[in-house]
Amino acid sequence: MDLRQLRYFVALATQRSFGRAAAVLRIAQPALSRQIKLLEEELGVQLFDRHVRGAAPTAEALLLLERATFLLRYAEQVKMEMLAIRQVPKGPVSLGLPPSVAQIISGPLLRCLADRFPDIRLRISENFSPTLEDQLTHGHIDLAIINGPISLPHIEAEPFFREAICVIAPAGERSIGEGPVPIEVLEGVPLILTGIAKSGVRRELEIAASRLKRALNVVVEVESIVVAKKLVLDGVGWTVHVATTVADEIAAGKLKAVVLEGCQLERALATCVGRPQSRTAHVLTETVRNLVHTMVLNGDWKNCEVVDGPAIVSTEHH
Repeated sequence: MDLRQLRYFVALATQRSFGRAAAVLRIAQPALSRQIKLLEEELGVQLFDRHVRGAAPTAEALLLLERATFLLRYAEQVKMEMLAIRQVPKGPVSLGLPPSVAQIISGPLLRCLADRFPDIRLRISENFSPTLEDQLTHGHIDLAIINGPISLPHIEAEPFFREAICVIAPAGERSIGEGPVPIEVLEGVPLILTGIAKSGVRRELEIAASRLKRALNVVVEVESIVVAKKLVLDGVGWTVHVATTVADEIAAGKLKAVVLEGCQLERALATCVGRPQSRTAHVLTETVRNLVHTMVLNGDWKNCEVVDGPAIVSTEHH
């Protein structure tokens, strides 16, 4: 089994047709068929069910596709590393970010990389932490910022920073003042929940609300904070999230974010255990770490404190 065979296999598994795959690879169809047959003989499994309409991947092929995609991607990174060993870092690298973090650091991070490492090709995967953990495990991303606590044995995570969770309400709402406010302030309030259950902000809110021994008045659940803040502006109710997600609305005097006592979101910098990091991935890690430190120190990231160094850096609340 070699990388060429894996490339042929991935093309066929993706195109599901010997003719289309051969065209994509720019090789003769008999050559493709021969290499796939040799691969099946070496692995001792049937990878495709051949039929008149094409070739359908078997269950074994779908498992191999996942592994082969990672191997080919990593081989490309190794090649780039060897070519650039005496030069600046270059090549592809992938970063996973929760939506609220992506919203605040994507722009500054891309500008930073463009200035210092213009040959790095960054791909950002924006998703909730459970999905990012799965992407790390299967090698689809190199690095991720995920929500704690982390208890998965295949993920290595170092504490990175904490964000205060806030009640987000119309700017003219006087009942919650400037905060911080206790969790009891949410009793009876029409509440718009965001994200997914038992993860991130939802998880921390559910834990805090359990102290009330009463159910919160949830009127609607949405995944996106974009939808949630629109509903808050429309007068449907309040929501709970980190303040960075509504920074523009706060600046425009439309919404307010008031810190919720005892509610914090732990963020960790995570990689996959046992999977070697490329030089480019190491550079990305340090760039992300330094960028977050700088943004917090400069006051660009409110309600946030860095916790991955010997000292804790914090900023004042909104």
